[in-house]
Amino acid sequence: MAQSEICYDPRVSGERRFQWNVALILFGVLFLGVSDTQLVAPLLPLIASDLGITPGHAGIIVTTYSLAAAAFALFVGPVSDRVGRKKVLVSGLAVFSLASFFTYHVSTFGALVILRALTGLAAGTLSTSALSFAGDYYPYEERGRAMGILSMGYFVAFVAGVPAGALAASRLGWHWVFACLSAGAGAMFAIAVIQLPSRPISAPSEWRPAGLLDHFRKPDRFAGMIAALLTSGGIVGFLTYTGAWLKTTYDIGVDRIGLLFMVSGAAAIAASPVSGWLSDHAGKRNVIVWSNIVLALLFVIVARTESGVWLVMGIATLSIAASARQAPLHALTTEIVVPEIRGEYIALRNAFSQLGIAAIAAVAAPAFDRRGFSAVAAIAAFATLLIPICCIWLKEPDRA
Repeated sequence: MAQSEICYDPRVSGERRFQWNVALILFGVLFLGVSDTQLVAPLLPLIASDLGITPGHAGIIVTTYSLAAAAFALFVGPVSDRVGRKKVLVSGLAVFSLASFFTYHVSTFGALVILRALTGLAAGTLSTSALSFAGDYYPYEERGRAMGILSMGYFVAFVAGVPAGALAASRLGWHWVFACLSAGAGAMFAIAVIQLPSRPISAPSEWRPAGLLDHFRKPDRFAGMIAALLTSGGIVGFLTYTGAWLKTTYDIGVDRIGLLFMVSGAAAIAASPVSGWLSDHAGKRNVIVWSNIVLALLFVIVARTESGVWLVMGIATLSIAASARQAPLHALTTEIVVPEIRGEYIALRNAFSQLGIAAIAAVAAPAFDRRGFSAVAAIAAFATLLIPICCIWLKEPDRA
């Protein structure tokens, strides 16, 4: 049988055991994309100094990257529905590797902006395709477990990828970070081509732009997009000002703040696959609802906690609660649409996630300046408590 004709749904192929190889490959894909996104912040001073510009000016590469990733994801999602997830994913890895390779050789800021925009296009492709691939491949009954493994990519990038990249940049120069990313993407490209299965394409041949509006008309799909907006916006809004709060209120140094974030990130890594497994047995919606209720309470409690052991435990527990909701939310929102439009919907949902970060960050900034970190925590808690309300429309599929 030709590779393009292999059906990769274990329910059809008769495979019963959990397919770790596919989940780990998709984890690696997400790890690369998230590491690339988060690494730029610590590299900005080095990039600015090397290219003779200000750090503020260098920040343009962050904006162009994010805009390119969000915009292209809306295009590549429907494309993956029609030509197949694997083709789009490996193409994204190829572009990512090449763009990072040329970034290693870049010597002007203008060229860097163009290459980072190109890398952003690839990163938007990787996230959308990886999540859609997992939604297609794993049956709903074990998709929480799979999404838990994929979601580890977000936290491992934060705990391991960013510190390793920052260390390499301080020793070898910032160009070498992108050389390593290029090599990593090249390796993942080869692994994905060889190991990832393909599937027949059953989507309609024509894409209707008006089809995007259909997602807004369906209550469950719209609720999924709003849940993604609130999920990303709440936690990012809170974490954005956590470091400033710890420094100004308790005079905690940057090194200790970094260590605290690493400890909390390690807790999130451990919680992610466990929560995914739990959601497969206790119900995705149940885990989403209760983890968000606990998280909302922890936002308020941590903001009022004095420095010390209780603060460390509070932030670590908060990270566990934040991690616990990721896998079941991914699993549930990939099931509310049919596979033929799954890529399109995931792309739109990811765009809402970015919109949530921008919107809540815009509200949190003046709140922090005027009323302090407790106000930021209240905003994050309010946004998080709205997610269980979204679950009124996010129904578990009927498997009877």
